[in-house]
Amino acid sequence: MTAREVAEMLSLPVSTVYELARRDVLPCSRLGRAVRFLREDIEFSLRRKG
Repeated sequence: MTAREVAEMLSLPVSTVYELARRDVLPCSRLGRAVRFLREDIEFSLRRKG
């Protein structure tokens, strides 16, 4: 998923998604400059912290 898709899923601004990824709050993979997210990883992370 892209940061925009994650932002829509979580009802957050895209900039917040990037910030949470930078702080390792949201798990992500970096492909060069691109940042990608796996839906399963995001959902697991949210269930674990919530």
